[in-house]
Amino acid sequence: MANLIEKTYSLDIFGFTGTNFAIKGFEPCNHPNVPMLKKEYVFRRETLRDVVNFIDCSFGDGMLIVGATGCGKTSLIEQVCARLQFPVQSYTCGGSTEFMDLVGQWTLQNGSTVWMDGVLTKAMREGHVLILNEIDLVDPAELANLNGVLEGSPLVLSQKNGEIVYPHDNFRLVATSNSNGSGSDGMYVGVQRQNLAFLDRFLVIEVDYAERDVELEILSRIAPNIPKTIQERMVELANKVRTVFKGEDDTSVELSVTFSTRTLIRWAIQTQRNQGAPCPLSYALNRALLNRCSNAEEKESINTWAIALFGSSFDPEA
Repeated sequence: MANLIEKTYSLDIFGFTGTNFAIKGFEPCNHPNVPMLKKEYVFRRETLRDVVNFIDCSFGDGMLIVGATGCGKTSLIEQVCARLQFPVQSYTCGGSTEFMDLVGQWTLQNGSTVWMDGVLTKAMREGHVLILNEIDLVDPAELANLNGVLEGSPLVLSQKNGEIVYPHDNFRLVATSNSNGSGSDGMYVGVQRQNLAFLDRFLVIEVDYAERDVELEILSRIAPNIPKTIQERMVELANKVRTVFKGEDDTSVELSVTFSTRTLIRWAIQTQRNQGAPCPLSYALNRALLNRCSNAEEKESINTWAIALFGSSFDPEA
């Protein structure tokens, strides 16, 4: 395992120059748990400030990042850690997730029984950031087992003769969810109402889809061959779909899909790569989003908005 040597960084590494803010990180050492850096990622100052402050000093809290699907909750943490060379343990939760899935288990290897640390135990031992995705899908009774850990208490491995794992000073716990713990509003299936005592142990930040200028900058980086006017209309269509999905548009249309930033990126990349198709915009949009629509009416509505934006250059039959 690569040794971690502390290093101080400035906000320059996140694209914000002219500040004297110092952030603790580590020297590059090809650590296998440091997330892959995406150079095209664009940070937003407000959310970056919250995450950097938390990683620098958690003050005994966890961090809960709340936002709509695909708005960049996980990538925000991963890209901060990628630039700080901070190792990450990541786990995507579900309705069947149990606390022991995070702690570890005995497994059979080469005829011998070997204990395997789970992501929680490994992160606490080695001082990594633990990201628990979709935490609002988990049974609140299982998550209550994290209360002590969030307060800085050691983890007791009862399955391993009561071994005690003390939290490393660099250990941080970050959770992401589509809800703020209040339960399902009908938009996300399986979301559960979380225990107030559990939620009280988190610093909560809300993340929304990136602003228009930010998404335009992302598109200019990942699909530079698409004309700027087309990029602008792509972002405009994405925002139209989002407002309708959220019920914030005075239309009778109801959508089961939304235009996440990652869907927008997928659309742009596929458009750029499929210039030989009869209509690259329509061809790519079908594969990026429309083929996930639950009915023909949804697909027709989005195509109608696209035609209004792109005119004759958008052919839904392509």
